[in-house]
Amino acid sequence: MGQPTSPESDHIARAARVRVHAIEMIGDEEKAIAWLNTPNRALDGQRPLDLLDTDMGARMVEDIAGHIAGRIAYGVYS
Repeated sequence: MGQPTSPESDHIARAARVRVHAIEMIGDEEKAIAWLNTPNRALDGQRPLDLLDTDMGARMVEDIAGHIAGRIAYGVYS
């Protein structure tokens, strides 16, 4: 098991960035992790984590987290 490849490193960096962003937007780590793992209507039923393979997908997830952060704080995850 060696160093991660460039695509793997990019994915790890995106996942970390999105996780931090989701926690900041939602204000609660447990709710943010639950949201990242839950299929979301705003993402055509995909889990936010499933979109982190590309930078564009990660940015979509960050945008959605920002738009619905208030709803998530009250227990509505999509």
